[in-house]
Amino acid sequence: MRSIAPRGNITERSWQAERAQRELMVEQARFEAERARRQFDRVEPENRLVARTLERQWEEALASEEQLKADYRRFLASQPITLSASEREAIRRLANDLPALWHAETTTAADRQAIIRQLVERVVVTVQGESEHVDLEVHWIGGHRTQTRRRRPVARLDQLSYYPALLARAAALHQQGLRRGAIAEVLNAEGWRPAKRRQTFTADMVRSLLVRQGLSASKVRPRSVTREADEWTLPALAYTLEMPHPTLYAWLRKGHLRARHDQRSGQWVIRANASELQRLRALRQAPRTWKRPASRASS
Repeated sequence: MRSIAPRGNITERSWQAERAQRELMVEQARFEAERARRQFDRVEPENRLVARTLERQWEEALASEEQLKADYRRFLASQPITLSASEREAIRRLANDLPALWHAETTTAADRQAIIRQLVERVVVTVQGESEHVDLEVHWIGGHRTQTRRRRPVARLDQLSYYPALLARAAALHQQGLRRGAIAEVLNAEGWRPAKRRQTFTADMVRSLLVRQGLSASKVRPRSVTREADEWTLPALAYTLEMPHPTLYAWLRKGHLRARHDQRSGQWVIRANASELQRLRALRQAPRTWKRPASRASS
């Protein structure tokens, strides 16, 4: 059998020459196999010795043809074919049309997934801590890589990378005498964005920002209560932790809070410094099956 082993990197001209040579060899092998078949068909059946010889020659010719075809297929697969000018222009037109194809009303989600599979090898996603920032590195088929940064929704305001600046801006607007609704409008106009999936701030959200800094009282003020450093009323702490007031009160009853009862106002005062606030936020995010801790309430 005749075969040609695939070669390493070669020039376009020599590749085309070898391709033509391989095509000629495949054609010659096809001709020889066909001639062997015709010779076998012409032999008389009673001449068994000649028939067996011609049959063996026919089988060898067919095997040689198949081997050369397989070599030719491997050769074409291992050596990229240089695109013609018309082929390159067709690819450019397709690339220019790709955005239109992507956004077309007739393009389905399955179509877009198919497009991505043809263009992208993988995407590496890196979340910057607990913040809203997500870095994406796209590995395109062909070896090119691009980097970009996107935002993701986060659960709490204090996860936002600009949270300290947001607090400072809200405080500055409050010092200027603006009401909470007006502060929310200014924050929205300046491009500040809250956590979760909301796009704009509200007056209640501004109240929460001010309460966290001790610049505004809670929404519910039945009576004034004297508080020391790192002490909170239930409504103020509920705003700070971004959780419902009844849920926080249930925590108090279950012993999850360090608290004292103010006899004059009749209110509970919660003791929570920075580390305690961190613990309570973690408890807020924990699964509902957490183990009940020892009681921390005191009268």
